[in-house]
Amino acid sequence: MREQGCATHFPDQFPDRSPKTLRYVRKGIPPAWRGAAWFYYSGGARLLQENPRTYSSLLSRCKTSEPSSNDIESIERDLHRTFPDNIHFKPDQPAHHGSETPLLSSLRRLLQAFAIHQPQIGYCQSLNFLAGLLLLFLPEEKAFWMLHIITTEHLPGTHEISLEGANVDLWVLMLALKESNPSIWAKVGDGDQDSTARVPPIGLCTTSWFMSMFIGTLPIESVLRVWDVVFYEGSKMLFRIALAIFKVGEQRIKDVNDSTELFQVVQTLPRGMLDIGVLMAMSCRRSGISQEWISKKRKERRAWYAKERAKVAGATTPIDGGDSLIVSGSPNLSRANSTWRRRVGRVR
Repeated sequence: MREQGCATHFPDQFPDRSPKTLRYVRKGIPPAWRGAAWFYYSGGARLLQENPRTYSSLLSRCKTSEPSSNDIESIERDLHRTFPDNIHFKPDQPAHHGSETPLLSSLRRLLQAFAIHQPQIGYCQSLNFLAGLLLLFLPEEKAFWMLHIITTEHLPGTHEISLEGANVDLWVLMLALKESNPSIWAKVGDGDQDSTARVPPIGLCTTSWFMSMFIGTLPIESVLRVWDVVFYEGSKMLFRIALAIFKVGEQRIKDVNDSTELFQVVQTLPRGMLDIGVLMAMSCRRSGISQEWISKKRKERRAWYAKERAKVAGATTPIDGGDSLIVSGSPNLSRANSTWRRRVGRVR
């Protein structure tokens, strides 16, 4: 930091991108700098500069009850489920019944403003945890713009009512798994994974991995390290971490013969991965899974969806469900019945 003239106390500027900076980021950003570094490297400062009054305007619109009643109800329901073991969200001894912490109030405002800002998403379960974690490291307005970056750049379309983005990324992840580890794919796959293939059932186990950016999946200390590299390197690191989880659990996966047990094994794999260093080392070696490759495959899958929609224009039961995930061997999964109910790790 000092070598490039950057302040070390409440910094808002950080070293230029370089192989040296990348090495330090992959080792973990210091907690005191973490939020500011996320905001800096992800382009949050540019967004804030270009939209200086957007957030305050959205908050004013919230006061006129502009968010839908469904969104308001869902947000209120999930507020007190957000990191309930963290003192910033739930005080040990509330002053009086019904009181709430300042951070919980910030979370409500942020989620309501975001529901107006992104009407194609509104409110979706797991956004409360993404926003909540951001608020632990950033002021409210900056956390808002980071949530915007997550849902538009790193996880485009993932939280929309259609869930198309989630299905796109699951398909890309399964394709990457097939190419990088054929032996695991032979166990969990569902035949060829080409542009017309549907996501194999095991893909459902990984839905929450991306929707929550591994909150509630990996230990929270590991989640923070994952977010460090995602905000510096891009969404490719989400895929690389997911592939590393499969690799670490390769033998356990191969030892399973029952499909139900296979689901359980894949679902529980990340919870026991306490050594983030192993996952980071594996993910950083996967140079074949580049941001360009991810973008290309996402584009291919979205093009396939567009063609399928064109084929069934006017049909009463759309192929991609409109608001459903296409998963081979399972019923359509809509956002309404795909509630994200993992036990979230403690954040203190």
